[in-house]
Amino acid sequence: MSETELSDDYKGFSELIDVETAKYEDAKLSPDAGASEDLNRSLNEPKSQTFSKSDIVPAFSRITTELQLLIDGTMALASDTNYSISTQSKMKMLGFSNKTISDLMEGSDPNINIEEVIKKFTRTIVQGKNHDFDASQIILVCGPERSGKTVLSKKLAKFLPTKLDGQANTVISNPLTGDLGSLFKSGLDANITSLFRKRQDVNLDGGKLIVDYEGPIDVLSSVLMKLNGLEQKPNVSIVYALEVGKSYNAVQQILEISQIPNLCIALTKMDLLEVSVNELSAISDLGKKIQFFSGLKVLEDGLDFAKVSVMEDFLNNLVKQEGW
Repeated sequence: MSETELSDDYKGFSELIDVETAKYEDAKLSPDAGASEDLNRSLNEPKSQTFSKSDIVPAFSRITTELQLLIDGTMALASDTNYSISTQSKMKMLGFSNKTISDLMEGSDPNINIEEVIKKFTRTIVQGKNHDFDASQIILVCGPERSGKTVLSKKLAKFLPTKLDGQANTVISNPLTGDLGSLFKSGLDANITSLFRKRQDVNLDGGKLIVDYEGPIDVLSSVLMKLNGLEQKPNVSIVYALEVGKSYNAVQQILEISQIPNLCIALTKMDLLEVSVNELSAISDLGKKIQFFSGLKVLEDGLDFAKVSVMEDFLNNLVKQEGW
């Protein structure tokens, strides 16, 4: 290759470089340069607009105002919704059964508030202290196995007062089967407080006999009939140990005890679980009363007569938790 030809090649290469460089320096391509349509469009677009602080502040102010209006509107809507919830709906949400709600609302002012209904409910389900129980010579404590009835029996013996100072209440475990009449003395000097004296050798003139009933629940009514048929009828009360933490249907099945008058409930193991509204509603629907709250296993503590005020405070607390 001659020097003339080599010089011409260098000259051609230099011109090619100049052409390619001009494409980017001018930011504009000619169709002859072979640029794509996309690149032409990108290079011909106007530059981004620059915003100052004075342009942004009004926009932020407008957005803040709109957000505040949205928050205020949402709170107002929530407030109106709370006030529109009926007392019946609130009771349903708390866990009361349809029967309980219907019974409580019957004959009541349609505009009655939830606090007034709760007050009415507690007075129908809580019995607490009463003359018939205080006059009982025999207290039968019954309930399912492992429901806490043995502990409850021992607590009652320590908790309940006696007629005579220094006279202790007596606790026995017995199925009360067979001829109950044979457990009593015969003759004019017979005394109802001598029940089980032959085997226990105790004087119950000043105390109560508390029976931790070990027999089947379904025959308890026949036991009561036998006691009632004795020549000297004892004053008998029945306390049912109901362990808390069960469903509405479970409580209903447990407490469907026929021919058991004046059956009262002792809510047991309350140190482990809290009683639910469903359970309370089930007890109320069966027409039963709550007489004792039992918690701790310590015999000297953890047993109280049921009080209307305590039950009322408990339910009103649930209402507050719902934000009503």
